[in-house]
Amino acid sequence: MISASSLNSELINKIAQDFAQATGLAVVVVNIHGEEISELFNFTPFCQLMRQDPERHHRCRMSDRCGGLEASKSDGPCIYRCHAGLTDFSIPLVIAGHLVGFVLCGQVRLENDVELIEILNVDEHWRKDQTLLREYHKIPVVDYSRIAASADLLKLIVENCLKKHLNFVVIKDRDERPSARQRAQSPHESKMKKALRYIDAHLSEDLRLEEVAAHVYLSPYYFSKLFKKYQGIGFNAWVNKQRMASARELLCHSDWSIASIARNLGFSQTSYFCKVFRDTYQVTPQAFRSLALEEQEMK
Repeated sequence: MISASSLNSELINKIAQDFAQATGLAVVVVNIHGEEISELFNFTPFCQLMRQDPERHHRCRMSDRCGGLEASKSDGPCIYRCHAGLTDFSIPLVIAGHLVGFVLCGQVRLENDVELIEILNVDEHWRKDQTLLREYHKIPVVDYSRIAASADLLKLIVENCLKKHLNFVVIKDRDERPSARQRAQSPHESKMKKALRYIDAHLSEDLRLEEVAAHVYLSPYYFSKLFKKYQGIGFNAWVNKQRMASARELLCHSDWSIASIARNLGFSQTSYFCKVFRDTYQVTPQAFRSLALEEQEMK
């Protein structure tokens, strides 16, 4: 399993920088949690200021993550409106069969009225800040066709250059001898870390203990005992815990319906998702979202 640190390479920064210079668009590569794993290229002063505020930065990360997840549904570009009302697009980054992150571009305003996917509730509170408002009006206004063409071009670059190179890096890394630090790590600890990375990257799928156990070359029975020993809780409880943490963020910061959130977190039945959420937080998903929106409006 390739990790976020493995992706933080000179190649990624070089491709992102060249694409930003060629198109004039902002570019960043993020992992599946929306955390930046490349430098920020061509970022507008408006977006830089937005990310200096911890709460707004969190919404930027959520916008990046949700836009990436929307793109991963079709394994193609997704053009969408971010939480601040700007237009962005996302390309999923799949290495060795695993979704590991997203390439995000944009930070522009559209000159023509085009209906776009709105990833999160558009936040109008920032407009009360005159500095942000001034910087917003300085953001380039572009035609939708330019954004669509740029998205198609970036997909070609990712498919034909970035993915192929990183697939080679993954294969090469597997062939290399482990470092002294890796050799000092117990086999069990190494397998558990590998299992946790696999779970993290496949939360949107129907994860089964047998599948993860096979991924780390252990029997389901032994893996189950080992997992509980290291994590303190059983496999299913751990997976639900990770999914519920993601559910909280999506309920707070996205427009996705409860059913969409359930599907994107690997639940085949919305009713079961609601039951797990209520058991975890003692409140229904809809009530949690309503409370979160009330808190945001009061700020």
